[in-house]
Amino acid sequence: MTDAQINRHEMHQAVLLALDAHAEAYAAAPAVAAHRDALAALAARVRTAAQAQARSTRGATATKAGLRDAVADRSWRLAQALGAWARDDDRPDVAGAVGLTRREFNALRDLELAEYSEVVVAEARPHLPADGDDPATGLGAYGVTAAFVDALDALDDQFAENLATPRDAIAARKGARARIAAAQSEAAALLNDRLDPAVDFLAPDHPDFAQAYRDARLIVDRGVGRGSDTPPVDGDDVSTP
Repeated sequence: MTDAQINRHEMHQAVLLALDAHAEAYAAAPAVAAHRDALAALAARVRTAAQAQARSTRGATATKAGLRDAVADRSWRLAQALGAWARDDDRPDVAGAVGLTRREFNALRDLELAEYSEVVVAEARPHLPADGDDPATGLGAYGVTAAFVDALDALDDQFAENLATPRDAIAARKGARARIAAAQSEAAALLNDRLDPAVDFLAPDHPDFAQAYRDARLIVDRGVGRGSDTPPVDGDDVSTP
């Protein structure tokens, strides 16, 4: 939430407290009670959206970054061992399939890295020692094991699945921001067009209630750290006697 949205939300909460503290003042005016409940529902919508918005994308980004590092480390190591074996065994097709310079490898984008890792795994599997074979045959001569290849295969699958996660989190935050704006716009209309006029009507008979309500309707700007009253925002106009 922006500072302005937080200030507005706190004002709505203050209005609700004032209404609840002086419920007897509008006991004979059921429309005011209904508008109070509508304001409470809008404030709840804002809280729910703010909680969704507060879920930072950092966690998703960090997860993806950690997976990328793991995939990059293992796929590069396996490609080096596979390339060395291919040159030993005169397999230029295999060497060509995985042959990237370090600079080319480092320049791979996320999706390209995931795809390259899958290629490396696919090229390596046929050249692992078979069950019952000397573990030093094929890629085993370079210390490559089936467990290492399986772990890389699982990692690159997980990495590929997480590629869209940070973008999804950003989209969710944007949606939450729009929901907050919509709910607060509805709340402003409810206050200006319903509750403010109703309180004006009740004010002569219930001056303490009217003053508490008007005080609550002031927006206090806490975003700049001064705690001073600021002019009403977005039509949240407050008239004081």
